[in-house]
Amino acid sequence: MRAVDRIAAILRSFSMTRPMLSLTEVAMIAGLDKNTTRRLLLALCAAGLVRRDEADGRFGLDIGILKLQPAVLGPRALRETAAPYLQWLTEQSGMTSFFWIADPDGAICIERVRASGVFLDVPWSTPGTVVPLNMAAGPRVVLAHLDDTARAAWLARTQHRFTRFTQTDPTDLLRAVARIRAEGHELILNDYYVGMGGLGVPVLDRSGAFVGAISVTSGTGEFQDPGRMQRVLAAAQETASAIGIRLGPHACPVSGQAE
Repeated sequence: MRAVDRIAAILRSFSMTRPMLSLTEVAMIAGLDKNTTRRLLLALCAAGLVRRDEADGRFGLDIGILKLQPAVLGPRALRETAAPYLQWLTEQSGMTSFFWIADPDGAICIERVRASGVFLDVPWSTPGTVVPLNMAAGPRVVLAHLDDTARAAWLARTQHRFTRFTQTDPTDLLRAVARIRAEGHELILNDYYVGMGGLGVPVLDRSGAFVGAISVTSGTGEFQDPGRMQRVLAAAQETASAIGIRLGPHACPVSGQAE
């Protein structure tokens, strides 16, 4: 178990924002000594799960990790149910669409459909990306639908700040939660990446239980026309409703975290 914990800590040290790390950085993030970290990294390289850049000696995850994805069970049925509806939403909105569910580390993207012809030089979230709950439209909708205990636990953490527009104050976030619950959606700009905005809505199953959130993302300019935003919101709500109808009661994939 100790070896498994160490390997898991090493693999989790890599992320979208830090895909390549030095030996020292991996050891620091994983909380291990350098000799142990080096030994395990080399073993993971031999297994094809990690690679080492010969030019600068840094490490990153290798293609072997990606090969594991088709075998991941988790919310497979939810992904397969949502995928065609996200495709429709992307076609209707002209924006990239996402499906988010609660995760102990924030909100995890389980499905994404990229908009064609939209080229923005930004790090797009992909399935498996985890985003803190205080930022981005979809994750903030997830925050709004956590049960009181889970929400309080999250707000007690130190909140991440990605841009100067990111909300980190717990009082402000609680006000946002109340607004999202009252209005039934979230529209937020520039808080995850300056120049980008997102619109998110909740997905409820047939019993009315929260399952996850869908969101659409594009450049901030795409969110300036109120008439267009109403049409995009209507399409997102229609998509959420269609997915929810397909799901049986108690479809929430993360037990005890959503209400």
